[in-house]
Amino acid sequence: MQLEELKGVGQKTADKLRALGIRDGRDLLDFLPSAYWDMTREGDLRAAEEGEYLLLKGRVRKLTKIVRTGRLNFFAATVDTPTGVIKAVWFNAPYLRNNLSEGQDVALWGKLSVKKGARELINPGFEGAEGERLKGIVPIYPTKGTVGQSLMRKLAAECAAKQMVEPLVDVEGVMPLGKAYYDAHCPASMEAADAALARIALEGLTARLVAYRLSREGELARRKSRCDRPFEIMDDMVASLPFELSSSQRAAIADIVRDMRGDVCMNRMIVGDVGSGKTVVALLTAAYVARCGMQSVLMAPTEILARQHYAAASRLFEGSGVTCELITGSDTAAQKRKIRAGVASGETDVLIGTHAVLSDDVVFADLGYVIVDELHKFGVRQKSALEKKSKGVDVVVMSATPIPRTLALAEYGDIAVSAIESRKSADEYADTSIVSDGELAEVWKFVGQKAAEGEQIYVVCPRVEDSEGMELMSAKTVYEELSKGEFKDLSVGLVYGSMAEKRKTETMERFARGEISVLVATGVVEVGVDCAGASIMVVLHADRFGLASLHQLRGRVGRRKGMRSYCFLHASSGDVSRLSILESERDGLRLAEKDAEIRGYGDFLGWRQSGGSAFKIDISLLKESKRLADVLCGTPSEELLAHRSVRQFYDKLNNISMN
Repeated sequence: MQLEELKGVGQKTADKLRALGIRDGRDLLDFLPSAYWDMTREGDLRAAEEGEYLLLKGRVRKLTKIVRTGRLNFFAATVDTPTGVIKAVWFNAPYLRNNLSEGQDVALWGKLSVKKGARELINPGFEGAEGERLKGIVPIYPTKGTVGQSLMRKLAAECAAKQMVEPLVDVEGVMPLGKAYYDAHCPASMEAADAALARIALEGLTARLVAYRLSREGELARRKSRCDRPFEIMDDMVASLPFELSSSQRAAIADIVRDMRGDVCMNRMIVGDVGSGKTVVALLTAAYVARCGMQSVLMAPTEILARQHYAAASRLFEGSGVTCELITGSDTAAQKRKIRAGVASGETDVLIGTHAVLSDDVVFADLGYVIVDELHKFGVRQKSALEKKSKGVDVVVMSATPIPRTLALAEYGDIAVSAIESRKSADEYADTSIVSDGELAEVWKFVGQKAAEGEQIYVVCPRVEDSEGMELMSAKTVYEELSKGEFKDLSVGLVYGSMAEKRKTETMERFARGEISVLVATGVVEVGVDCAGASIMVVLHADRFGLASLHQLRGRVGRRKGMRSYCFLHASSGDVSRLSILESERDGLRLAEKDAEIRGYGDFLGWRQSGGSAFKIDISLLKESKRLADVLCGTPSEELLAHRSVRQFYDKLNNISMN
């Protein structure tokens, strides 16, 4: 169906729809609501939380006159409802004042805000208590103001009633796809909307899995491994280590070498907490690849972390005949030319670096192995660009807490997992506790005592600077307050991502040497800072961080054996149940799994309907889609690629890494 076939769609409206990525009727169907307003039940002010949309019915007790201040005018109504009193305020809409009167019974719909303990609705919709407008389930579309919501609902409903949809998944007991689209755009209840979105998600994810497998068919049949030497050629380097490899490290190395010697490109993830020994596994296997005659590259998200890896590699490779170089964005042009020349000639066996390794000017003589550290800090396209520097490379990614998307790939079976157990005993982990605003004074007192004893502290903030409307403690403000207040007698440092690289590196190195007692920072310290003297991590407004980031942050402390460490997670208000998981859970992989249960599996396989449906991909949906994809992959590929959804995602996936 063409857009112009819809009632009321002329050239101007069609152009607006195309600006949203909607080119035809099927695109319009796939432009799913991002939320729904449920006007089928009245809200309860006693249980409602700030930011929640509510339908309230009550009687207008008081109605103010229109107040004008400069360009602004407003009026307000105080409304008694069965569950409490609410104040409704309308700005710059004086014409609405005549539609209200004291003693009138009304229905209100709006977003609850709380100011100094008083509950308000700002610019709510309203009508008489027995009106017909504020009823039912109302879909909300992410139109970004391009197309009005009422017009979008009308067009989507018309399209859903007329558009014929050919399903990829057509099995007994599964809702017809056409009905699913209709119920998603015109739901009779929230239950109907949820069921419809689940059916559409099943269709979409199955199409993506089928497309992904088809895109991989050509790759899986090619390549002849050249890692044909036994790992015993590495005995001298293993023996030179200042510690004994753990059983899980040895198992991870065995997994990697087995994959390298196979006829399918390796796609493996190494999971292990901070300090568990992932880097040693990566460097030993990179040296193994060098001795098999090929090159490796290790990409890290920060210059500090890249330098740490280079220092570790230089110590490990010394006297072994394996050569390595470091390349970063701060290198001079002459330094970069020299490094690139060594890589291009094959003189350099292992290249370690930041995003600088992605440069088109970095050309490898014979790249066989790609290692990506701190996987969650890189985008899909960045990893793809690195892998495309050679054909048939083996890939290892490393993380303490895998992102949900990577867990989905592991569940799907396209990425193998090697877990490295922590060397810490149970009592060596950071004691993690959640603290409120009222408890911060005690935290600062405790921090001061520990700093006086020579221990070091991180204080992490969600923002660099204060922002109007965002009542969050910023790094710059906290630094000023602490350095002039509680910790005026201590050395306090400040570091954040947008700081000049040289200054940032110098500050972190001073902290690592013990010259700074308290380091105030943003999440930039999540990776790459190795300070043995740090015993306390304070995260302000921790509810603004993901569980994976918080687990990485607390891994920055407790790195000196015998020194007890602490992690304080500050939350001003609201539900802290998500944060409480960190108080009891220490294992990064299990923590990531719990995070996925809460948030879903995200943009897995390029997953997202055009409209950005908020439907969460969970493990049951993933397993059912995988089962259906297994069945469908017995169908000839030309038939599968003739299906619109499969072809659409097949074309997208050809240029994207799925690691």
